[in-house]
Amino acid sequence: MSDSLLQTDGSRQAIDREDRDSINTFACAALPVRSRGLIRLRLIKNVRLETRVEAFRGTGTGSGQFGIDELPAYIDPSEDLTRIDIPLLKQAAQLPAFDCYSLRRAVRTSGLDLEAADVLSLSDQKKRELAGHMRNLTRPLVRHVFGDSDMDITDPRSLRDIMQMADRDRAREKLQQLSAVLETDLDTLPELLEDYGDAFLSLGYYRSYLNLIVPRIKELHGWIEEASARGSFRKGDQAMKRLKQVSASIDMITNSVVERFRRFDKQAVFDWERLTLEEFRAARDLILAHQSSLAEVLCGLTVKVYEWRTRFAKPNVGIQQRVDFVQSDLFPGLDHLLKVESDAPKF
Repeated sequence: MSDSLLQTDGSRQAIDREDRDSINTFACAALPVRSRGLIRLRLIKNVRLETRVEAFRGTGTGSGQFGIDELPAYIDPSEDLTRIDIPLLKQAAQLPAFDCYSLRRAVRTSGLDLEAADVLSLSDQKKRELAGHMRNLTRPLVRHVFGDSDMDITDPRSLRDIMQMADRDRAREKLQQLSAVLETDLDTLPELLEDYGDAFLSLGYYRSYLNLIVPRIKELHGWIEEASARGSFRKGDQAMKRLKQVSASIDMITNSVVERFRRFDKQAVFDWERLTLEEFRAARDLILAHQSSLAEVLCGLTVKVYEWRTRFAKPNVGIQQRVDFVQSDLFPGLDHLLKVESDAPKF
């Protein structure tokens, strides 16, 4: 675990960027915990899709994990820990993923209490990394308002800036027309566009995880197929069936998510010149409806692929080790991910 998990800024505690931007880790310090021993610990989704407390992670040492109920054995077992902190951690553990968008929903729907508001948004560095995804939204908008402009807006909050810069007559007229279409006024239009921009940014965030894992999943398929081909399996061997089942399940889930993003590319963008209120609302609502299932499925696939890459970095791994990993680590939770993906909203 990074030594900079918790950074002190005066009396305020700022959560490390890694945890703010991660889909599968959550800093315990983001909750109003009372036990100081929790400050440098985090919750994680592990390869079996369980929520565990992680005490350390390092190259060569792996990840030190234990259950939330086991905390009194690792830190000072005070009354605050058992009566207040552990219930808080268990509430957070119910989240299907730990990205900022999942945390926002938990704050709204289940009343999750957070100490650090930082975790409800991506870091500025992550937003810059996702700049390409935001440009798909902002460039057509800026072109619509300002004509041939080279302004590059990568942060949803910056959408507010283009409203304030619109002092030219033509730009202001365009904004007034857009306000009328969206049934708002010039004062509230920036907030409305910022809200949509943030939803659009979430789509880029989830897509970045998909882009990261797709090539690795192809490698994983080859790794499993090699185990199937080289293993001394009898006809009808359960291990052989499990290898094929896991490979097929991961493939099915991944292909379905890829198809979802293909649909997004067609339906979640629009022509600002011919925009209607219905199109605007539908595009935003479409993204928001898919956020939860995208977070859960991509979190699950990410931790499984990451664990495989970490544990089997060396190429020459015995067939039995591969079979054991597939059965004990890759298989658990795949049925649940399949169900989440199949139950995701339809286009």
